[in-house]
Amino acid sequence: MAIAGIEGLELSPEYIIEEILGLHRDIRNLSDEEILYGPSERNGELFGKLDSLITLEMDDKTALEILQKEELEPIFTDIIRFRNLYTVKLETEHANEVLADESPWDVLEQFPFYGNYLKLVRTEYEGLGLKAGDRVAFLGSGPLPLTLIVFFRQYGVKSIGIEQNSTRAYMSKRVLEKLGLSEDINILNGNHFSLDGKDFVPGPDSGVKALMVAAQAEPKKEIFGHLLEVMPVGSRISCRIYEKGLRKLLNGSCLFDLPEGFEEQERVHPEPPVYNTVVFLEKKR
Repeated sequence: MAIAGIEGLELSPEYIIEEILGLHRDIRNLSDEEILYGPSERNGELFGKLDSLITLEMDDKTALEILQKEELEPIFTDIIRFRNLYTVKLETEHANEVLADESPWDVLEQFPFYGNYLKLVRTEYEGLGLKAGDRVAFLGSGPLPLTLIVFFRQYGVKSIGIEQNSTRAYMSKRVLEKLGLSEDINILNGNHFSLDGKDFVPGPDSGVKALMVAAQAEPKKEIFGHLLEVMPVGSRISCRIYEKGLRKLLNGSCLFDLPEGFEEQERVHPEPPVYNTVVFLEKKR
């Protein structure tokens, strides 16, 4: 979906800001409940408009000129809230379709972003040096834990998903039961403070080989501050961020400045249809 009237034009920062302000006028008064449970058609149109806006091709200088405007920060906060909640809505609706169908795997693969997850998980599997039988943890697994499902189905990697919303955690457990994966993927209703680091001792016999942090897991600064305290030296972490153009606005408190003690090992940039850059980290001290 392209934003009417601007596809193919030379876009000025002023023009793009007007588009952002127009989108914001449509979403600013929507409550969480209206986004999660309101009419899908209207909210879907707004989600599509936002997706077209953040994927516009533009140079980083232009994007940063827009994103660094302090007066737009509250507007970006509203936009992030809308996108995150609407993503939950999409995942929840698809989870319910999986639960209601006699061919749950066929339904699962019809999720619009399933192909994105195949590519993203392959990047993380290779970047973390995993093998079949390994176990990982994922912070921010959501109501439809596609990352963890793909990890096991494609590579035989088991996992623990950590989801702070109890309703979404319960739904994801039901989906895993429906797919016959409850013994291989465990869901914990908690947050980053649920991680104490004891299972992350590096070595061939360690319980958890790596921790992955979802793009929507927030607040990043607090999360990594806690991980720095509890994770043992040598722990591997991957973090999904948005790094290209206006997609940066989706990061909220983005992982640009790592706390001392973490070292960036690799940064893998996305290839379509994936949006996320994956940053691989190791705790050094």
